[in-house]
Amino acid sequence: MTKQVKPSFEEIVIKLEPEQRFFYQRECDGDIVLVDEINIFAYAKQITLNGTQFYVDYEDKNIRKAEDRSYMNFELNLLGEYSEGDV
Repeated sequence: MTKQVKPSFEEIVIKLEPEQRFFYQRECDGDIVLVDEINIFAYAKQITLNGTQFYVDYEDKNIRKAEDRSYMNFELNLLGEYSEGDV
């Protein structure tokens, strides 16, 4: 018997401590973002990474902090479901 789970429409916000933060390189322009917050929208199957953006000039070897924060949205796709006991 399958138990019905009522979907939650609440956003989950995870604020990362300094030692948990990580860099993510944006595909659109090569800039890097120091991610300090993760938002999970379970009902929409989306995750958003938020953080401080840095412009990167690879030719001049220069990094400059952007004034605005950066937001990167990802859509989740289920690739499969399994349990440790499944073969």
